[in-house]
Formats: sequence, C-alpha cells, structure tokens
Amino acid sequence: LQGLALVDGEYRALQARLSDGERMIRSEVLGMDVYADGELLRFRDAATGRDVPHRSELRAAAERERAQAKREAARRKAAEADAERQAAHLEQQAAHLQQQAARAEREAAARKAAEARVAELEAALRKG
Repeated sequence: LQGLALVDGEYRALQARLSDGERMIRSEVLGMDVYADGELLRFRDAATGRDVPHRSELRAAAERERAQAKREAARRKAAEADAERQAAHLEQQAAHLQQQAARAEREAAARKAAEARVAELEAALRKG
C-alpha cells in the first residue's frame, strides 16, 4: 500500500504505519486511514476508529434488512389472520349465546303461559 500527497506542486510519499496489525496510511484530506484488506481498499474514519462499510457489506446489510422486513410482514399477516379467526370465533359464540337466550325466553314465556292455563283450569274446576 502506497499513498501520495500533492505538496507544493510535487507528489510526496505518505508514511505508512502499523495499527492493529494493518499497514495504514493517513489521508488528511479525507480524514481517514486507508488500508488493504485482502483485495479491498478499506477506509477507517480517523475520528471514530470505525471502518467505512464496503459496498458489498452495505448490500448484504440491506438484504438482511429486507429479509427481516419480509419476516416481520409475514408475522404481522399471520397475527392479523389469527385475530380475524378469533374474532369470527367470538362472533359465533355470541350468536350461539343469543340463540340460547332467545330459546330461554321462549321457554320462560311458554312456561308462564302453561302456568296461566293451569291456573285457569284449576279455577274452572273449583267453580265447576
């Protein structure tokens, strides 16, 4: 790895140094350290010490985010479908309870009518 800087109209070699086992050259213009990582030329922010992500790393991160978003969307869709099934089940239970209540009201009315008829017949027998 070699770097040059234009100083007073002439290109001069930048001094390389070792940092964390990597041979680096500081670019004052960029405010970054430059080093070779295999066949890649990497940049490290001199202020934070963090590497600038390579395009392939950014693509991979974006793909992971897309995959995560798809999984989240699938989970939300499944949760919505489950909620719809539960709502339908509750509606069925409510309808069944309404039917039972209506049947109980009809039976109570029929019982009341039968008791009234029995009372009428008993009264007629007593008169009679």
